[in-house]
Amino acid sequence: MIRIHLFLCALASMLPSMLESQNPPVPRRDSVARADSIARADSIALVRELEKMQARPETGAPSEGSTPTGTGGPTNPRLIPDISVIGDVIADLSPKGSTQESGRRFDIREVELALSSAVDPYFRADFILGLSDLEGIAIEEAYITATALPWQSAARIGRFHLPFGKQNTTHRAELQTIEYPHAIQSFLGPEGSKGTGVWFSKILAPFGFYQELLLTAVDHFGESEEEGTGLLASEPANKKVNGLGYSARLRNYLDLSESANLELSVSAATGRRAQPVDCDPAVDCVRSDEVNAVNARQSLIGADLTFRWRPLQQGLYKSFILQAELMRQVNERSSALGRASLPGEYAGPRRNANGAYVFSRYQLTRRTHLGARYDWVQDPFADAELAEGSFKAASGYLQFFPSEFSKLVLGLERQFAAGDRKALNRLILQSTFAVGPHRPHPF
Repeated sequence: MIRIHLFLCALASMLPSMLESQNPPVPRRDSVARADSIARADSIALVRELEKMQARPETGAPSEGSTPTGTGGPTNPRLIPDISVIGDVIADLSPKGSTQESGRRFDIREVELALSSAVDPYFRADFILGLSDLEGIAIEEAYITATALPWQSAARIGRFHLPFGKQNTTHRAELQTIEYPHAIQSFLGPEGSKGTGVWFSKILAPFGFYQELLLTAVDHFGESEEEGTGLLASEPANKKVNGLGYSARLRNYLDLSESANLELSVSAATGRRAQPVDCDPAVDCVRSDEVNAVNARQSLIGADLTFRWRPLQQGLYKSFILQAELMRQVNERSSALGRASLPGEYAGPRRNANGAYVFSRYQLTRRTHLGARYDWVQDPFADAELAEGSFKAASGYLQFFPSEFSKLVLGLERQFAAGDRKALNRLILQSTFAVGPHRPHPF
């Protein structure tokens, strides 16, 4: 190292003479003098640096209090994961008070922190954390994907949104509406359904059009007692293999023209989950006082259709989406469970239930969209013969996108009266904004 610095000092002192010998003489002497001064200053700086290096103790271990300057950190930008943050802010201006879970008129509904990176040539890792005042910090998704599997297949292990239906795999802040359709909220949860387990997909094309098969097996179906349901059965639902949650989805995609395409898919999911039991410790309970639920099988069957239209020459300014989804929830009831297995009076779903929605969105300008949705859901806890067990709502949305990183939505919803349920009008303004790399939306 010392020899290299001596060589640089000599080279810096010889540089002015070398330049004079190769270039024609410069008529202005002040330019030559200025170049000589710069060369001498560089030489002096190199000599001083060399003196500092000679005065520094050459020991292998760093001195106490010094900061190590090794290459332990990732210096390659490709090793640094992509980091993005999405904010979801709600202003509930409903005339009869806030309809949000928090009860606030203005609320930061959630902040999502996403990190994704290639682990190596064979795996990719994705992490999505949700931050909210109600739930604190929650793991929304965290999985590793095997990207080098043969036969056009892929696999994941970790936590992910179940591939059931069309909209459940989309995060709430990235929906084309403010909230999930009411059928998804009723059958899968207010924030959709996710689980921890394994996920497998394979692309098929036996009939000349695109098909994709998705299969999952997760620890449990729906929310568990640890996630805030407050239900505790005598044993975990996942104690046996048939108590795990399983789902399957078959996507079928067809190009109708250069400007239009159609997706028609079917889904199914099943698993055992805790259902409530009305327990009077003095009369009904035959087990521990802490047991207030029983594990019952619940299954979902669904079909969804999505039509997209976007003209080639006006793709930035005109588009149209028509989407519909039908679900049926099949519940195991008290007659199938048996009285001996119940710690009290069964208070779970009394019947099978159906739900559906129809959604459409038309692009008015490059940044403005107008949408509408109609929801219909049956109440699985209502008596089968009662007509008031159905929920109906109609909503309209006006969307404005200043850019692909921000969105403003004005939503108006009318929930119709049925039985003891009164009509309700909701007026909600949503603002979402993202920083960092924009992660792709599910297609």
